[in-house]
Amino acid sequence: MKALSTLIRLHTHQLDEKRRALAEAERRLDNARAQRAALDEEMVAEKATAAQGGEGAYTYGAYLQAARRRREAIDAGIAVLEKAAGEARDAVAEAFAELKKYEITKANRERRALEEANRREQELLDEVGLSVHRRNSGEVL
Repeated sequence: MKALSTLIRLHTHQLDEKRRALAEAERRLDNARAQRAALDEEMVAEKATAAQGGEGAYTYGAYLQAARRRREAIDAGIAVLEKAAGEARDAVAEAFAELKKYEITKANRERRALEEANRREQELLDEVGLSVHRRNSGEVL
């Protein structure tokens, strides 16, 4: 059973590492989404500034082109990060399933060992009870 406990510790450690990797992937994804939202807000603000006229109206076209390129780059990054986060989720699920197999196996072994110990104890108690009964009834062993 010691080897099984060692395997459980090992897989628990691996699961923790994969959970940390998943958390990091999700943090990066959240940051990229926040950049996208900030860019969208910036574009709305620049549009409002350009609509008021003045110098902002002359440079708005160039700004809009650059902002769209930045948005496309951010969207491409988000797609890559979403894929990485999905793979990390799959890795966590797989590691969790593997750990669960070992934990269930250990629990089953412990349960069977307890049942065997109880069975042996009951056999001993039955033997003692039968001996007492024979002695009280006058039977000779």
